[in-house]
Amino acid sequence: MATSAVQSAALRPRAATFILLTAIAALLLGAGYGDARGKRRHSFHGMRRQELHVYFHDRLNVTDVLVAEHAPGPITQTAAPYGSLFCVNDHMTVTRDPDSALLGHVTGLSTTASFDGVTYFCTFTVSFNTTKPQPGTPAHLSGLDGTINIFGLVNVIEPKPHAISGGTGSFLMAQGTATIVPIDVRTFKQIYRLDLDIYMPA
Repeated sequence: MATSAVQSAALRPRAATFILLTAIAALLLGAGYGDARGKRRHSFHGMRRQELHVYFHDRLNVTDVLVAEHAPGPITQTAAPYGSLFCVNDHMTVTRDPDSALLGHVTGLSTTASFDGVTYFCTFTVSFNTTKPQPGTPAHLSGLDGTINIFGLVNVIEPKPHAISGGTGSFLMAQGTATIVPIDVRTFKQIYRLDLDIYMPA
């Protein structure tokens, strides 16, 4: 019994030390985890996200005007000769129906940037003006007045996101991505969906 009591007494400091070290380790790990979570929160600190899906209507030599044809070759529904320059001013609507509620316009320039003619380098300004919304405009698209600037390579067959580089009004200091998705490119009256994933200061 005496031996057991001695051993128990000898173990107590070790047990206390083990418990203390475990507690310190837990605190340190917890602090590290909190820092990591804090950094993730900080990356979106003060930002709010808004997703919008709208449509625009591209009509060759009506809302999409050929300014310069650099290389010889035919212009088709989905392709133009390399280096061709277009000036764009397309109607933007709520749905793919061109007669649906008008939201604004997509204006800018595009240049054919591939020899197969299906990739364009584009710089666009997406202008919303729904302070006096037309019938059929959903609530989340009403009351908007501002612009979104987008640029990048647009493939009319395989949609890919490109950068939002700022905005004004309802979209002041916007950032995020914009993806142009072809909906109907069978004729020269083409329809595209514009998917906007926007982050703005709260």
